[in-house]
Amino acid sequence: MLSPAVAQLSGVKICIDPGHGGFESDDRHIIPDPGVDFWESESNFRKALHLKALLETRGAIVLLTRNTNSDPGDVGDPSLSARVALANSNNVDWFHSIHSNATGLPLGQNVSTNNTLMLVREQIVEGGDPIYGPGTGSPEWPQAWEMSANHMGPNIRVQNRTTDNRTRLDWTFYGGSNGGYTLGVLRGLLMPGELSEGSFHDFYPETRRLMNNDYRKGEAYALTRSFQRYFGTPADAVGIVCGIVMDGETGRPKNGVIVRLLPENRVYSGDNYYNGFFLFDSLSPGPRWLRFENPGYVPDSVLITIAADSTVFADRTLASYIAPYVANSSPKSTDTAFSVKSVLGVQFSRAMDTASVHRAFHLSPSAPGYFYWGNDRTIYYDPIDWLEYSTIYVLTIDSTATSVGGVALDAANVGSPNSFSIQFRTASAPTNVESAWQATPTTFVLYQNFPNPFNPATEIRYALPTASHVRLTITDFLGREVARLVDEVRTAGFHNASFNAAALPSGFYFARLTAGSFHNTVKMVLLK
Repeated sequence: MLSPAVAQLSGVKICIDPGHGGFESDDRHIIPDPGVDFWESESNFRKALHLKALLETRGAIVLLTRNTNSDPGDVGDPSLSARVALANSNNVDWFHSIHSNATGLPLGQNVSTNNTLMLVREQIVEGGDPIYGPGTGSPEWPQAWEMSANHMGPNIRVQNRTTDNRTRLDWTFYGGSNGGYTLGVLRGLLMPGELSEGSFHDFYPETRRLMNNDYRKGEAYALTRSFQRYFGTPADAVGIVCGIVMDGETGRPKNGVIVRLLPENRVYSGDNYYNGFFLFDSLSPGPRWLRFENPGYVPDSVLITIAADSTVFADRTLASYIAPYVANSSPKSTDTAFSVKSVLGVQFSRAMDTASVHRAFHLSPSAPGYFYWGNDRTIYYDPIDWLEYSTIYVLTIDSTATSVGGVALDAANVGSPNSFSIQFRTASAPTNVESAWQATPTTFVLYQNFPNPFNPATEIRYALPTASHVRLTITDFLGREVARLVDEVRTAGFHNASFNAAALPSGFYFARLTAGSFHNTVKMVLLK
C-alpha cells in the first residue's frame, strides 16, 4: 500500500477537537434502525482519530482535546473553555472542532436536509460582551474564514456529497441582534479556528453512513486536503475510490457489501448499518477494476481511473439472481363470472421493469385499454370499454417480462423462465363492481411512474379527492432535490406530471408527493 509524501506539513501544530463527548446529556443520540445507536460524540471522535493519523503522516504535530469517548468520571470530556485553554497553552497554529448537524425536527422527519456548515468566530465590537456581542459582521480571524469558505466547506461537501456548503459567522448565525451568541469552543482562541458541521446526522441515510468508520475517514481526508491546500504543501500522490452499493429492486443500500479492487486484489467487506458504503485509499493513479461480489446478486464490474489527491465515486446497483413470479392475479383461472367492468391486475413477487411487462402483456380476445401501476410490483389493465359478456378470455404475460434487475419471469416459480397464462370467463350480466378510475377519486394516491425504468422521461400520475396544494419533488438517493415538478394548488381529480432526466446520471430517484397532510414516495430507476 502506498503512502503519501511525508513532511508536507512539517512543523505545523494543529489542535483537533472532537465535539461533545461521552454519551451524556449534551450528546446527540439517534436510533435510525432498531438496535442501532448513533452518538455524535463517537462519530466526531472517530473522525478526529483518522484526521490525527492522516495529518501526522504528513508531518504535522497534532493534539486532541479528548483522547477517549468512554468519559469515566467526566475526566475525558473537557469543558469548552478547557479545550480552548489546551490549544492556547500549547501554542498551536490552528484549531478545528469536528461536529455533525441536525435540523431539530422530530426524529425521522428530516427527509432531505443534508448540507455542510462551517462556523467562524465573529469579531465583537470594542467593549461588547464576548458571548452576546454585538458582532461587527467580520471574522475575528480572517484566516479561519478563508480556510472554511475556500477549503474545508467545499472539500467536505464533495467528499460527503452533501447538497451544498456554507460558511457563517457564529454571533450572526445564532441570532445576531435577536439574542445571538458566540460559540464557546471558539471563544478566546489565540490562533485561527473554526467548527465544521460536516453533514446532518438526523437525515437517516446520512445517519447510517456516519455509522461506517471508513465514511468518517473520508471526511478526515477532506479536512486533511484542506490543511494541505491552505498551507500550500504538495498534494498527495495517491487517491481514493469509494461508493454506495444498492439493491436494484428496492433501491436501498446493501448490508455486507463485498467489493474487490483489482489488480491489488484488496477486498472490502461492508458493515450491517444499511449504508452500502465501501472505500479504498492510498491508491496510485491509474486504471482499476472494481468487482462487486455480493451473494445472491449477479456479479458486476466497473473500470475506474484513480487520480492523485482526489476521490473517485463508484456507486453501483446490483441485480438479484432471484427470478420474479406471479404472486396473485385478478381475475383467476377459476373465475367464471368475472365482471365486465372490472380492472385486470397482476401482482409480481419482485419489482418489475414496467416497459418489459407492457410488451409481454396480451389479452385475447383483444380489448384496448390503459396500463397503470399500483407500485412497482403490481400492474393494472383498465379496458377503455367493458369486456364482452359471457366470453372466455386468455390473459398472458410472456417470460420476456423481467424484473428491474433484468431477470426473466418465472411465473410458476419453478426455477426457469416461463410465461403466466390464465383463462377466465366473464359474467353474463353486469355486476355492481365499479371501474377503478372514477370521475373523482375518493383517496389521495401517488401511482408508480411509467415507464420504470425510464430514459430519459417518465410520467407520474396522482389522484386528489379534493382541491389541494400539491408539491411533487424528485430527489436522488442521497436525498438531494433535483427537480420540483409541481408546487401549486390543483383541482380534485387525476393528474399527470412529466419528469425529464436527460441531464441527470443513471441511478435511483424518488418522487415525493405532498398534498395537505398526505405524503407518499415512489422509487424510480433511470437507466441510460
